[in-house]
Amino acid sequence: MSVQGPRRRLLGSLNSTPPATPPLRPPTNQTGPQCLEVSVPDGLFLSLGLVSVLENVLVVAAIAKNRNLHSPMYYFICCLAVSDLLVSGSNVLEMAVLLLLEAGALAARAAVVQQLDDAVAVLVCGAMVSSLCFLGAIAVDR
Repeated sequence: MSVQGPRRRLLGSLNSTPPATPPLRPPTNQTGPQCLEVSVPDGLFLSLGLVSVLENVLVVAAIAKNRNLHSPMYYFICCLAVSDLLVSGSNVLEMAVLLLLEAGALAARAAVVQQLDDAVAVLVCGAMVSSLCFLGAIAVDR
């Protein structure tokens, strides 16, 4: 069966090879070589966040319970652990909500999801700045 008219021109243009002239500059959406995409399962992020939460809870509990660790340096370490606990806890919360939304187990409006994302971003940024400040305080104390 032969292809006729505009359809033949379309198929012909799709099958033709472009001219061998190199572009003078890269397209606007490319600035260099292509990056390879690495796929990491969401469950891995969730499990690493839970491990981080558990580790930071253990550090805070050890410093609070042991009288020998009640000195300024250990208070700074405890504050650092609390800051890291906030970061890892908010990441676990965000990942759990995303997984529930993707699975369809949680129904939410787009505005609510956007507000939750904004709140988590503010919490993570604030806790990261706090964590860096306590790292600096530990360095000065040492």
